[in-house]
Amino acid sequence: MELNKPVTIELLYDEPIVGESRYGEYYLYAVKNGGDEELSFFAPNEQVHEKMKELKKGERIQITKTAAQSGKKIVHDYELKVMESKTRMPEQSTDNYFDLLLRSYEDALRIQNKLNGLVDMNKIAITLFIARSKASGGVYEALRN
Repeated sequence: MELNKPVTIELLYDEPIVGESRYGEYYLYAVKNGGDEELSFFAPNEQVHEKMKELKKGERIQITKTAAQSGKKIVHDYELKVMESKTRMPEQSTDNYFDLLLRSYEDALRIQNKLNGLVDMNKIAITLFIARSKASGGVYEALRN
């Protein structure tokens, strides 16, 4: 993000993907910034995450990165402003395949992080999805496990 340049993003899901890297815990939000392309937004600090976790899918937020001098250091801060929502995204369907695929991607991301990015997350997610959807009589049984 550029300094003092507001960016408006729209949340695509109610909750972020939470993981851990060698730098500590992170919060990955799936967002759009005006186009149709899905983007990833990592909350830059715990304070931004605390404000964003209250938002729901379809809500828009304007984020401005600021900087101030504190002694010899430059300290970055983030201003968040919830925008009026013109159109809310339709509610998530109760499609079990959607839930199963989402869970598979979340697990694949955790696997990729454990292996320091040495594996293809998409291949792992699809493999998990196929295995889970076939196991124990299909998606319904796989989601119950």
